[in-house]
Amino acid sequence: MARSNEDVLRAVLQAWSDGLAAAQEAMRTHLTDDCSWEQTGLPTTTGPEEAAQLMGSMEAMGFSSMAVEFRKVAATGDVVFTERVDWLVRPDGSRVGPWPVVGVTEFRDGKISAWREYFDSANLAVLGGD
Repeated sequence: MARSNEDVLRAVLQAWSDGLAAAQEAMRTHLTDDCSWEQTGLPTTTGPEEAAQLMGSMEAMGFSSMAVEFRKVAATGDVVFTERVDWLVRPDGSRVGPWPVVGVTEFRDGKISAWREYFDSANLAVLGGD
């Protein structure tokens, strides 16, 4: 039986909690070749490889994974909406956050074809070391 779009999205976000290598593999596996991933204040990626590279860049910033806590998930047709709280996780297990996020993901043939995430871009100061 094919996975639902919600199941695919949950699997991708769970992989973020499993470490950067798992997150990168999930992006490569579950995004279409032309997937656009837009995030407030961050570069827009196109395709799974660019998305995987963006995830991998977190290591240079001192993070080893991202913990995701779901608040609400709604799916209709080929779209899944999420309200969640993300936490950046350091190698020692300490967390930076919380980052409230709302995401809109569109699916085509069981893969994510567009992904837009909205959050307070003031939180990006953490990535710059401020």
